[in-house]
Amino acid sequence: MSSGVFFVPATVNQVTSIYRRVRFRWYLQLHRSVPIHLLRATEKKSQLDMPSTPSFVALGHLTFDVNIVDSGTPTSHIPGGAAAYAALTAHKHDISAGVVSSAGDDYPVDLILKEIDVQIVESEHTATFANYYDSGDRTQVLMASGNRIPQSAIPESWVEPDILFVGPLLHEIPTDCVNWFNPKLSCLVPSGWLRRWGPDGAISHADMLPRFRGKKWDIIVVSESEIETLPEQQLFDLGDIVCVTRGEKGSRIWHEGTWVEVPVVYSNPVDFTGAGDIWATAFAIAISESQPIAQAGLYAATASAIAIESTGLSGCPSREQIQARLG
Repeated sequence: MSSGVFFVPATVNQVTSIYRRVRFRWYLQLHRSVPIHLLRATEKKSQLDMPSTPSFVALGHLTFDVNIVDSGTPTSHIPGGAAAYAALTAHKHDISAGVVSSAGDDYPVDLILKEIDVQIVESEHTATFANYYDSGDRTQVLMASGNRIPQSAIPESWVEPDILFVGPLLHEIPTDCVNWFNPKLSCLVPSGWLRRWGPDGAISHADMLPRFRGKKWDIIVVSESEIETLPEQQLFDLGDIVCVTRGEKGSRIWHEGTWVEVPVVYSNPVDFTGAGDIWATAFAIAISESQPIAQAGLYAATASAIAIESTGLSGCPSREQIQARLG
């Protein structure tokens, strides 16, 4: 698959022939080592305008998402990625943000993330997903992948942020990456470590998390659909606070042996992509500001409700928007 415009199948079955032509390319991209000379910063931004040490650091692939809703017409490839949703939401909360990612030259970093310090591991391709929504349920197909993100990609001055957000979309970051940092608060959205894909590119979810060799995370955020067969104890062992988002059923938050129920905040959805990442970011920000668990959960639910009323990264909400919706 070349960079730029490409054909997106209207159904999952039509993906197979296209996917087979490119699978070896993205497989090599994902599994090869990354020479240090491929690491670059987005130099078009004035370094004088960028904080040397961002308060919020996000790791994970930048992506293109192509959405097909209820068998409708595929959208154009929309810039996204958990790290992008997280960093933009932090920025709109007046928190200095930095992103460490991997993407191809086709990703519009200087347009989409122009106020954010971005460190890129160069890649031939940008990770690309086709998302098929049927009455809110999502089926994903992997179309292309970026490179791995090594520890050497992390600037030395970024290892002690106030908030560390890690959102692997495939397996581009090792599970011990929390050991690279000493943050005040760490937040993990482990979706990518649960994803598996076969020859047709269709994404499924593993029934076990990979082995972890790192420190315990402060916050874990997962969706209910991702962990249907996952032992709860794995999540409890991984994080101090475990959040499970459940769509229209709201969310549940586990802390110190007790579950807290958070109601859904209703909205008029347009695009569900990135909702979980924004939920996680807003929750982490609220916790970092010493909000109680239930209050932080409602703040996150409100942020997510606002986000899905717009398309893509344009939905990342500000503090003022969330507070206005909360009343």
